[in-house]
Amino acid sequence: MTARPVAAIVGMGDAYATRADRKDPLQLAAEATVAALADAGITKHQVDALFTGRSPWADKRSQWSNIFASHMQMPLTFTSELTLHGAGLTATLAQASQMIAAGKAEYVLCLQSDATELFVDAVAMGAEADADPQYEVIYGPTIPSLYAQAARRYFHEFGITETDLAEVAVANQRWGTHHPHAAKARHGEIDVATVLASPYVATPLRRWMCSTWGGGTGGALVVTAPDNVRPHQSPVYLHGYGSATTHEYLTDRMNMRQCKFPGFGTLPNLTHTATIEAARQAYAMADLGPSDIDMVQLSVNFAHMGPILLEDLGFAKKGHGIDVYREGRTGIDGDLPTDTNGGWLSFGQPGISCNMDTLVEAVRQLRGTAHGLAPAVRPETALVQGAGGMLAAGSVLVLAATA
Repeated sequence: MTARPVAAIVGMGDAYATRADRKDPLQLAAEATVAALADAGITKHQVDALFTGRSPWADKRSQWSNIFASHMQMPLTFTSELTLHGAGLTATLAQASQMIAAGKAEYVLCLQSDATELFVDAVAMGAEADADPQYEVIYGPTIPSLYAQAARRYFHEFGITETDLAEVAVANQRWGTHHPHAAKARHGEIDVATVLASPYVATPLRRWMCSTWGGGTGGALVVTAPDNVRPHQSPVYLHGYGSATTHEYLTDRMNMRQCKFPGFGTLPNLTHTATIEAARQAYAMADLGPSDIDMVQLSVNFAHMGPILLEDLGFAKKGHGIDVYREGRTGIDGDLPTDTNGGWLSFGQPGISCNMDTLVEAVRQLRGTAHGLAPAVRPETALVQGAGGMLAAGSVLVLAATA
C-alpha cells in the first residue's frame, strides 16, 4: 500500500522547436503553459506560484522565472528558480507540494524550456559552466571529457567495457526511433557494432554513447492538492520525492573524504551519485521500493550513467546495472521500461529543459498518451530521476496513475 499522495499533476503541456521551426525559450514556455492550463481546465489567474529551473542556456537573463511570469501577464504570490543544477527542475514539484500543503497556493505551475543549439554555442558554454574556473578550465575540458573520467573509473572498478556501454545506446535508440521529436530518430535502430564504429568524443565515450543537443523543448505542469482534483482532469499523483547534492566541480568530488549520506562507498570515488540519497528519501516518503516501480525516466547524458543510476536507484547492485540493459529489462517488453522517449541519449538534451522532458514523458506514459512507443504493459508507477552538474546533484520523484 502506497502512502497518501502529497500532490497531483492535473495539467500538462509540451512544445517543440527545430532548426526549421525556431522558437526561443519564452515562446516554448508560453506554448507549453497555455496547453497545461487548458489541460487542467483553469486560467492563468488561478495560478498562485511559479517554479522553474535555472535560466535557459538560450536565454541567460537572471530572474528568468519572473521574466516569464511578466511575459504571460500573470501576477503571482511567489516565483523562483530552483538551481540544484539541472536536478532543481525535477525538485520543483517537491517545492510546489510543500507550498500547497502549507495552504499558500491552490495551483502551482512548474515549467522549463530551452533551445540551446538553436541560439548559442553549446559546446563552449557547457565547458565554461561546469568546469572549475581556477583548477579545470585552464586545461580546456569539455563536458564529455569530464564525464569520461567517471566512465574510466567505472570501467576500472567493475570491469565494464565499451561493448557494455554500447548496449545502453542501442536500448535507448530503440525507444527514440519511434518518438516524433527525438533528435536521433532519423537514424533508425542501431546495433552494438554501429556504436563501436562511431568515433571517440572523449575516450572511452564514442559518439553514440553521448547525448546530442536536440532542438528546443518546453514543458509545463499544473500541480494542486490531491483533494482538489476535479472530475474532468486526468491526474498523475506525486507520492514521494527526494533530493541531494554533494559538490560542485569534479575536482571537488575527488577531494571528498567523507559524506553524511549512507551508501556512498569508499571515498573518494566517481561511481556513486547523490541520486542514492534522493532515492532513499523518495522511496521512504512513498512507502515503496524499487520492486514497486513499473517505469523509469533517467538523466543519462552519457551511456555509463545509465547503469550507474540504475544502481544508485536500487535496481541493481553496484557494478551490475549493465545487466538490466543486457537482459532487455529496459525495453518495451521488459519489466522496467526505461527512457521511453529515447532518453537524453536519443531524444536529445535541448538544454536546461532536459529534466522537464523526462517528466513530460513520465506523465504521458502514465496517462496513456505517449508520443512514441508505450510499454507492452501500461505502467501504474514511475520513477523520474533528474541530475545536474558533474555527478553533483540528484532529485527523484515517485509518480503514480492512481492515488
